Amino acid sequence: MQGHITLSKKERHYQFLYLILMLLAAMIFLGIIFLKGFESPFSDEDVRGIESIEQKKAFESQQKILQPVMDSTYIRISRIKDKAPEPFVEDNISQDINGLASYFHGKDVVDIRKDAYPQIAKFYKMYFDDKKIISITTEDVKRFDKEVEDCRIGFKNKQSYINERENARRERTQ
Repeated sequence: MQGHITLSKKERHYQFLYLILMLLAAMIFLGIIFLKGFESPFSDEDVRGIESIEQKKAFESQQKILQPVMDSTYIRISRIKDKAPEPFVEDNISQDINGLASYFHGKDVVDIRKDAYPQIAKFYKMYFDDKKIISITTEDVKRFDKEVEDCRIGFKNKQSYINERENARRERTQ
């Protein structure tokens, strides 16, 4: 017969605490062995935070330089009404639009807001093209209206001339 060994409650508690302490010691020992060569991801957090703030300040300073160009370009495009823009004005607007699109292209800026400027430039380009089309169309319509009015005046003059000749011919035949 085998003897059955029973442990008292106190001994079971000590055995449980012993196993927990051994598990904890093994985890600490293995953690030291395996994680000894790794750098902490939290050690560079302050440096990354400062770099991020500096990059945002740099972007905002670049943005302050670019804002007047954006505003003046929009105002110049908005001023185009019923007459096609002069070639030098058109060239200046095109240069400003291209400058907006490529301003952050060669610069080392990681702020995602820089991606908005090529989109703004595309909008300005579309707006400028639409304004040119409208101004040219309006100019053509005005020219055609003037030509129609000239034709009407010419037609009335010809008609009155023909009526005068017809009246003169009738007077001679009577």
